[in-house]
Amino acid sequence: MEKVIVILCDTLRAKSLPHYGNERNTLPQLGRIIEEDFIVYKRAYAPAPWTIPSHLSLFTGLYPSQVMENRRSFRLNPNFITLADLFRDSGYKTLALIANGILPDTLGYNKGFDAFLQLWLPDPEEKEIPLHLGETNTGDFEKILRVFKLIGTENNKMDILKGLRQKIYRRFRSILKDATHSTNRAMNLLKRHISENSAQRFFCFVNLMQTHGKYNPPSLTRHRFGRRNTEYENYYKKKISEDHYVVEPFRKEFFEYLKLRYEEEILYLDIVISDFIRFLKTHDLYDDTTIIITSDHGEQFGENRRFAHSFSVYEPVIRIPLYIKWAGNSGNNIKVDNRLVTLQDLYSTFINLLNHWQPRPESSVDLTSSCKRSWILSQFPDMFLNIKVCQKKRPTFSMKEIGLEDDSLTAYVFDDGVKIIENGSKVLCYDLKNDPDEEKPYSVSVERIKTLEKIKTLIQ
Repeated sequence: MEKVIVILCDTLRAKSLPHYGNERNTLPQLGRIIEEDFIVYKRAYAPAPWTIPSHLSLFTGLYPSQVMENRRSFRLNPNFITLADLFRDSGYKTLALIANGILPDTLGYNKGFDAFLQLWLPDPEEKEIPLHLGETNTGDFEKILRVFKLIGTENNKMDILKGLRQKIYRRFRSILKDATHSTNRAMNLLKRHISENSAQRFFCFVNLMQTHGKYNPPSLTRHRFGRRNTEYENYYKKKISEDHYVVEPFRKEFFEYLKLRYEEEILYLDIVISDFIRFLKTHDLYDDTTIIITSDHGEQFGENRRFAHSFSVYEPVIRIPLYIKWAGNSGNNIKVDNRLVTLQDLYSTFINLLNHWQPRPESSVDLTSSCKRSWILSQFPDMFLNIKVCQKKRPTFSMKEIGLEDDSLTAYVFDDGVKIIENGSKVLCYDLKNDPDEEKPYSVSVERIKTLEKIKTLIQ
């Protein structure tokens, strides 16, 4: 295993991919490659329905509640041995290409990486310089005055000017408004890094934001699935996801339009990832490279009256794709794996493959073994950010309006297809085999309640 590349497509849900039931072929090129060379993990789950806790679990092999310093912590504690540490300890050169701005080096996500490139900066190789110019609602004029005051009072004026340059770049190259530039940038930098280090063992982790809202597919794939609708285009420009909860629920037709735009973003991922695989083949690197394509969480388009990935641990948000091509003879790969698996299982898998001294955490299972999980869980440790944004739009907003009792959620999925969602004292049970859309909740049995209590003692 000389080379390992993990491509994490932020906010890519399994439900929108052909291998997981989508009738639209959103992966016309990559799908054929996957069917020939990759294992498709049909029942893969995210450890959390949003970026921070999911990445913390991926990097440490632990559940969010075990790795987060507190329910609202965004920081990766430096005391943990990370996935990148495992590779670097084993003699690999390590690289991260990160498009999501809430995973910066300032919060510790660069731990274990020789190079940590932040794609929201004008120079991805430089450090981010925090520059506090007031609250988010502070006007541009007030911010300019604040810059002049900082230049007049602070000693390191070059850092202030560099921080200002970073802020301006981030504003006018906003990845959240248009991710295509950052996706192209990431893949080009990845190719360059591989070309320069092709004789070395390396581990590359790539975070792409192409499928994260706002959905703004490039011209190459735009309107491939649906015609332009000027009314919806203009409406979407003015709206944020929380408007669905605090202003008025979005209409079913609008959700369908957004879903098509989202799937056109997937079409672009299909193009760039397929192109990257052709690059590996051209340079005779494909056979010796382990490639993992996955996601940190999914997205919702009106299912269970939810939008985006807020206030939810329903299946569209926590079911994720997981495709793996192990280095070596791809014919040895089992094409479909129906075991329950979760993103943090990659941690124990590489402990084993690297023969690393780090003990395997109980929260993580080696995917190359015959071990089977009897359950997985996905945690939304704290929804305070979603609530805060909603209350900025309407101060009277309450979670109870959308059927929630507590500001945290936990989903338990069992191997027999039973799913339990716990929200404070409210506990709902679903039969995913007969009710995959989670429309018919029923009471939880006494036996399952006892099982939940046992699970809680294991994850403390």
